[in-house]
Amino acid sequence: MDIIGVINSIYRSYGTLFSDDFIAFFKENTQNHVWITILIVLFTTTILVACYLWRKNKIRKQSIIDRLTSSFLHDGQTRFRKRDKMLFYGRRMLRKVKTISTGTGAERGRKRRAVMKFARKILQLQKDNLQPQLKVTEPPAEYFEEIIEKVGEKVPADAYFMLQSIRIFGQFEKPVFLRICKHTEIINLKAGDYLIKIGDADDSVFIVQSGSVNVFLNNADGSSISLKVAKKGETVTSLLSFIDILVGNDSTYKTVTAKAIEDSQIIRLPMFALKEIFNENHDILVRVIQVIMVRLQRITISALYNYLGLNIDYIHVSQKKKQAQAANPLTNIPKGYQHKRQMSDQFSLVMSSVTSDKNDKPDMLNDIEFPILVPRRTSVLPQPTDIPIDIELMKSLATDGFLKELGLKDDDRALIVDSIEIKEIQAGVTLTHQGREDDVMLIYIITGGLNLINYQPNKGSKKVSESHSVTLHAGEVVGGLAVLTGESSLYAIKSRVSSRVGLITKENVYKIMQQRPTCVLDIANSVVKGLSPLVRQCDFALDWIFLESGRAVYRQDEASDSTYIVLNGRLRSVMTHMNGKKEVVGEYGKGDLIGIVEMITESQRSTSVMAVRDSELAKLPEGLFNAIKLKYPVVVTQLISLLGHRLLGSMRNATISSKPNVPIEASPLKHKFATIAILSITDDVPLTAFTYELYHSLSAICPTARLTADVVRKTLGMNIMESANEYRLLSYLSQQEDHNEVTLYQCESGTLTPWTQRCLRQADVILIVGLAERPPSLGKLEREIERFAIRTAKELVLLHTETSTSSNLRPTNTVQWLNQRTWVNKHHHILCPKRMFTRKSQYRVNDLYTKVLNSEPNIHSDFSRLARWLTGNSVALVLGGGGARGAAHVGMLKAIQEASIPIDMVGGVSIGAFMGALWCAERNITIVTQKAREWCKKMTQYGLQILDLTYPITSMFSGRQFNKTIRDTFGDNVKIEDLWIPYFTLTTDITDSCARIHTHGDFFASIIFVFRLFCSFFKKEIHLLAFFIRKFIKGLADRSESFSFIHSLTFLSLGDGYCLSYFLNFIFHIFSFAYFSFFVSFVFFF
Repeated sequence: MDIIGVINSIYRSYGTLFSDDFIAFFKENTQNHVWITILIVLFTTTILVACYLWRKNKIRKQSIIDRLTSSFLHDGQTRFRKRDKMLFYGRRMLRKVKTISTGTGAERGRKRRAVMKFARKILQLQKDNLQPQLKVTEPPAEYFEEIIEKVGEKVPADAYFMLQSIRIFGQFEKPVFLRICKHTEIINLKAGDYLIKIGDADDSVFIVQSGSVNVFLNNADGSSISLKVAKKGETVTSLLSFIDILVGNDSTYKTVTAKAIEDSQIIRLPMFALKEIFNENHDILVRVIQVIMVRLQRITISALYNYLGLNIDYIHVSQKKKQAQAANPLTNIPKGYQHKRQMSDQFSLVMSSVTSDKNDKPDMLNDIEFPILVPRRTSVLPQPTDIPIDIELMKSLATDGFLKELGLKDDDRALIVDSIEIKEIQAGVTLTHQGREDDVMLIYIITGGLNLINYQPNKGSKKVSESHSVTLHAGEVVGGLAVLTGESSLYAIKSRVSSRVGLITKENVYKIMQQRPTCVLDIANSVVKGLSPLVRQCDFALDWIFLESGRAVYRQDEASDSTYIVLNGRLRSVMTHMNGKKEVVGEYGKGDLIGIVEMITESQRSTSVMAVRDSELAKLPEGLFNAIKLKYPVVVTQLISLLGHRLLGSMRNATISSKPNVPIEASPLKHKFATIAILSITDDVPLTAFTYELYHSLSAICPTARLTADVVRKTLGMNIMESANEYRLLSYLSQQEDHNEVTLYQCESGTLTPWTQRCLRQADVILIVGLAERPPSLGKLEREIERFAIRTAKELVLLHTETSTSSNLRPTNTVQWLNQRTWVNKHHHILCPKRMFTRKSQYRVNDLYTKVLNSEPNIHSDFSRLARWLTGNSVALVLGGGGARGAAHVGMLKAIQEASIPIDMVGGVSIGAFMGALWCAERNITIVTQKAREWCKKMTQYGLQILDLTYPITSMFSGRQFNKTIRDTFGDNVKIEDLWIPYFTLTTDITDSCARIHTHGDFFASIIFVFRLFCSFFKKEIHLLAFFIRKFIKGLADRSESFSFIHSLTFLSLGDGYCLSYFLNFIFHIFSFAYFSFFVSFVFFF
């Protein structure tokens, strides 16, 4: 059979191994060594004859055995069972062992040692490894499963649904909540009955206790669109109508109706019940109004703007009441200022002449309604800046405007007059910036006009573009939404023309609210009046969902009728396979959109999603999405862009073994954590210093906040940890998380205080910090973690002092630390600076790090490495193989260090695994270079390599000498867990035909598994494996430029300095052909 021809016909690239260069090489060596060729032929013939005779003899013996067995069975005699044979031979073996062990004293020990030495030499046994191994355990069942709690176990069903459906009820104290429950009533509906009709009073909150209700949006042409289907526990109400009822305005349903799909039971709560309570408790009024405004900003407007792309129509300013005032903003001049009327009229005339420029064309319909008093382009009057400003007149006008908008009386003029600041601004001046909270204020327009502008980032550029939203005119107030919520503004407020405005800062507004709490209603009413009908309709359909840790958002195989927006918290997606095994598909954080593809494709849920920690979600029903899509086609464009980015991200993150059933939006596990809790194992851990160091490194990457119990109490008061102030605390923490990409929660040491519990509940990941030099025992607080954060990721951080590592000692006993903490997902070794362990008071520590924070962090420090890991910015280095060419990795490591590129994780194969592990163990380029040079010198001691030759059954060498060089370089009993930098190696499992990634375990075994022993031992002209690799890489390099680059880095030639002599080349030639002949004969006969 022509084997070479067959291989060439199968695949041309593989055929290059046996064609051209190899055939020429074979002919050349055959001609130069005729006698050797003859000996090889004779040797092969002898092997073939011996195999034939042995095979014939084996067949003859088997036939005799079969004949005797058949006759034995035919006679019907009994025979020994297998277990009896095993017992017999076992007793026989024990008698022999007992004979060997006879004797006493030194004679018995000498015989035993001699037997064990002989057995170790024959069987190549090693000493028992007494070092502990890492216990790899599966996560607990709670890690994948949700908490299932039946309704009505703790509270009645109606009260339970009220608490779960509308969050504001959960903020009331128990007596107040019971008063609210007294006003509730039950409505029984049959299928098809209307719950809400057009024209009905919008003065109640409806909660579905059983059944389902369909909410419709009625159009002007008589058609209707389903907004959502309210199921058990969901509400049918608009909290914006709640504002109208509290103010005293009548509110009716104009476009929304609701009909029962099946027999249903509805809980009705009249809003006047809440109004009575608010009249008695103004503090509750302020808190509830803030909750409604936060819902409006975070959910309704955020969903329309950030995810549906509606940046113009979600705010609508009514012009009917403002046009008269805008035509002449100085009509309401108080007594005492009439003598200045003439000058003010002159100023208004000038302003009108400036704004009536014909070239200033309106770009929105609202601009057309701007009053034009003098239809001229030029004016002979002096410019506004030349006219002296009467501050007292402007302040009086602003005071009157604020009194009206805040619902205050003339007696309260002295309360606000000192808080008002008058400013004259030119066109294009920004008063409030988008996304910032430091310049949030209440603005009253005296003259001129302001624009609300949304800034949107341009695709493929860091610049942002302005998207004109709406124009405000004289006599209007703006900024109330951001002031009430206490959060950053959703839009920028910029002057359209030269204007005069009155300002009240956010802090001064809060002072006014403390003395006149009812003014919060008027501010909220001014915000609601400026909203478009679209926002009100969306408020009926959008739901604000609060999930505690372990609660499910939706379950696998459920119908997908909505999508969810993560406002705050962390969610985990779990897939259950056919065999019952559960697998984590992905995790989601703030701003992620969940279930959008399944909702659009109308397919069932492919995974189950549950809350890892306390989370806030916005639920966007399918009906509302379709209604907005029909009315505003721009939503389709936004959706295509969103799904395109999602699909592109899935394609980039896809693996070779990707599963077809995984949803397109399922992202891999995210290592970017937004909230981090820091917990100490013992009281002597410098937790404050550790938090400062981590904060210092994180601040160089992204905006970071550091929160401690002292900081929170100083900001919100000493009683903020009480249950009555929970809403204030959660609002403050949510604001900090919104304004910063990373928030550090420093827990209190010693006991499980309320602040520590809150830290654990708010955390995406928990860092458990301990001193490496201490015994690996569990701390007091560690035992309590599973009660509060069983589903939260936990990582162990071991601190090492510079004095303990001055002698270049590596970490030890990491496995013992991890085995006692099976819930830990990952561990980090941190080398700490000396300043962390100086025993100082809390005040001195704060003073020390006030100076440290002003300096730049060291990007090569372990704290910077930990910060990059927590934010998803780690830099990994993967080193390839290539035998002796792998020595070039040392130069590459040196070049990386000179370029100030940090290395946070290292992986490698073959010689790359060795060099990578050397760097992870030492982290010093000088020591790495020295050890790599010593190892290469040992590998060139060919005398020892020749003594390591063995029978060519599975390999040419026993590997004993090679193993010794590895042990001399790294030492004995080294674990991957004890390396400074995270490390992994890759091997191929030939039994299962799959890759294996080694991230823990015995370091020596991992290196041996991945190392290619023969790649650099022989000349590349004769070594078949090196010949094949070079040809294969050359073929790939011709097809791929990227692979050619990798080839040039990894397979750098270092010459023939490490090759053997011609004699060793000749010996290898003989063994190679003998081994090949034996293999062919074995396959042929068997």
